[in-house]
Amino acid sequence: MIDRSNALTSMQGLFSGLESRIVRQRMLPHPGEGSLYDFDPNRVSRRSYRRGDLSPSGKGGFVRRESVGLLHKPMLGLMAVKVAVVLHFSHGQGPLTADTVNDVIRWSLAPLRPDIYFIVGIGGVRDEHAAHADDLLRSLSGGPNWRAALVEYANPGWAVTSPKDGSILPALFENLFDPEPADQKVARVDAALGSASELKEPGGFIMLDDLARRTAVGRDLVMDRAMLYAERTPGIDVKDVAGDLIIQRSRFESMRA
Repeated sequence: MIDRSNALTSMQGLFSGLESRIVRQRMLPHPGEGSLYDFDPNRVSRRSYRRGDLSPSGKGGFVRRESVGLLHKPMLGLMAVKVAVVLHFSHGQGPLTADTVNDVIRWSLAPLRPDIYFIVGIGGVRDEHAAHADDLLRSLSGGPNWRAALVEYANPGWAVTSPKDGSILPALFENLFDPEPADQKVARVDAALGSASELKEPGGFIMLDDLARRTAVGRDLVMDRAMLYAERTPGIDVKDVAGDLIIQRSRFESMRA
């Protein structure tokens, strides 16, 4: 269980690097227009919202939201916001729900600004004992001018759950909202594979979806590292079993010294 102090620290890390991650992304999409817009840190509009005590010695739940709007000036016309990145994090407010998503969207003013495309991160601490509700996952696909992703601290890493409609590629949500460096994720997956007791016995296997949840790393990266591990390790293979990808040690080869 992640306590308030750790949740606060994780939230601070999430927000402190937001603008630098937008800078690294450099261009953001406006799917409604089919356009890409450059990010200039000198041309942004900002909105903030905080509720509760965010001090290290504080008590109780808290909420923080930030909105960073990209200002664009056409050759003819006035400067206007075209794309907005919105990030929310809450702790001690109950589980993330579809109502949480809708509340953040109302705060972002997305329903009132159909000309702006909103890319939204809904952050919190992951509940390892509860699956995401179907209505929460459906809500991520949003409306005509916004999409959202869940951004959950899953000690020690972050898990980003993207909408499934393909309007925005999952990599964009990860690039914008995941504060953990890729090399740390790679190291965690490699360590989990190297120490997995399941892969030390003939026929032992791990489902890659389970490994992704266990390490709080995206499925694509887990699959890449599992394939590389299999290439480098005699007797190990990645297989598709009834639509589920697994990494497995051969039943006919024991662990080599």
